[in-house]
Amino acid sequence: MKKIIFLFLIFRATFSLEPFLELQGESRLEEFEKNHWYYKAISGVRHGGENYYGEISLIGEEGADPELDLYRGYLEYYVGKSTIYGGRQTITWGHAYIFNLSDVFNEIDIEEPRSEKRGVDSLRARYNITDMSRLEVVGFETDGKKENFAGRYTFLWDDMEVMMNYFNMAEVSPFTQELEKNEHYVLEAKGDMIVGIWGQLSYNRYENDDLSTIVTGLDYNFDIYNKSLYVAAEGIYNEIGSGFYLTYNLQINESFEFYQGYLFAGDGRYINSTVNYIYNDYLNFELAYNFYHKFEGYGYLSSSEKELQDEVVFRAKLYL
Repeated sequence: MKKIIFLFLIFRATFSLEPFLELQGESRLEEFEKNHWYYKAISGVRHGGENYYGEISLIGEEGADPELDLYRGYLEYYVGKSTIYGGRQTITWGHAYIFNLSDVFNEIDIEEPRSEKRGVDSLRARYNITDMSRLEVVGFETDGKKENFAGRYTFLWDDMEVMMNYFNMAEVSPFTQELEKNEHYVLEAKGDMIVGIWGQLSYNRYENDDLSTIVTGLDYNFDIYNKSLYVAAEGIYNEIGSGFYLTYNLQINESFEFYQGYLFAGDGRYINSTVNYIYNDYLNFELAYNFYHKFEGYGYLSSSEKELQDEVVFRAKLYL
């Protein structure tokens, strides 16, 4: 063990690498009867220069297949107005929390919608046309197809940021529940008009049918008795169904924050209540209560088991 640490220190000093480590352990008490333990560890190194930035990390996760996998491994290269990215990298498009029609690269975690996402194998290029506009193209891989393509044009218009997105990819059709080629167009905008607002208009052209969808959302920060309260709401509607999400975050002091999320989609609903204790910059503790109605417990129950109703979660996170 000492030899490994010694070699790592030499390697770090030689290449000026910055190591990092994230640990998460949690205990879930389902229906106040059945306890589940879970751990996640992400370890890696990062290094940046004048014209490049690189990062590589591994993830070990309880119950995953495989339990040890590449989390991120990519290189960014800067030349003039362009940036080129290659490898397993995180890509996040769109501004919505739950109903994000532009984020085809990641799975939504309803418990932590803004949590960091896993990397996706991709090659990406971004070009800053002007100070007010940019163009971005991505070739990426999914479970169903390797030759997926996405393009995004962004420009500023007064106080609005407008994004025009195009996707050509394979995904499961909501009509047939089978993997189909999909041409996906999304027009979205985000701005500040006293309150923050955003919206998305989407058109999907599947092999067997078409689907149009609209998403609207708003958010606002309140200052109440020297405490910060953030509130956000968003809704989705199409011919298949509709959904609504409401969340708020109350910053009680520098150490404590309380937040809740309400998700309603069709007949299903999910409610999360979490107290987060920020011990310092490196250690956080969370105590949460999750209520499910016609929502499966993510990562803990299979379809053959009974539907989860409620659970209490204790979670500890360490950042080094």
